[in-house]
Amino acid sequence: MGMCANYQPMADGDLEKRFGLDDVEELQENEELEICDIDKMWDALHFLLTGRSAEEPIEGNLLSEAIVGQRNLSGKDVDEWIAGTTADRVKEIAQALQEIDFETYLASFDRSAFSRNRIYPDIWEYEEEEEEIKEDLQISFETLKAFYEKMAARGSAVLVSIY
Repeated sequence: MGMCANYQPMADGDLEKRFGLDDVEELQENEELEICDIDKMWDALHFLLTGRSAEEPIEGNLLSEAIVGQRNLSGKDVDEWIAGTTADRVKEIAQALQEIDFETYLASFDRSAFSRNRIYPDIWEYEEEEEEIKEDLQISFETLKAFYEKMAARGSAVLVSIY
């Protein structure tokens, strides 16, 4: 097990509520709720797209916000990250993700940079798995991009939970 990232639709007005991990898990039990799960690749995807760990969110950066959300809702010094992104910002993020040539990012993939920066998950020493890791990054990006496009079309805000 490890820390996984999930994204789910949320009404803008509900983002103002304070959420805890139990609240988010309870919301995710709704079988009709569409959840985007990029598993453990959240930090790696953030690093590939921004050059920084997700532990250092970049305020105002659409690519950073795509991974970690626009506003921290969980407070400081917690084991899980819960953040929200307003519907208007979701539309901007969806557009930014649409404009990315992800192949260019993958071409600059450097396992040693991920290792030096202690990017989660700690899989960077496995040279023989590089192609599989790149494929996982590609799938995670495409999954996240499709989710944001769908949420933008619906006018939905997004709740991010990493735990």
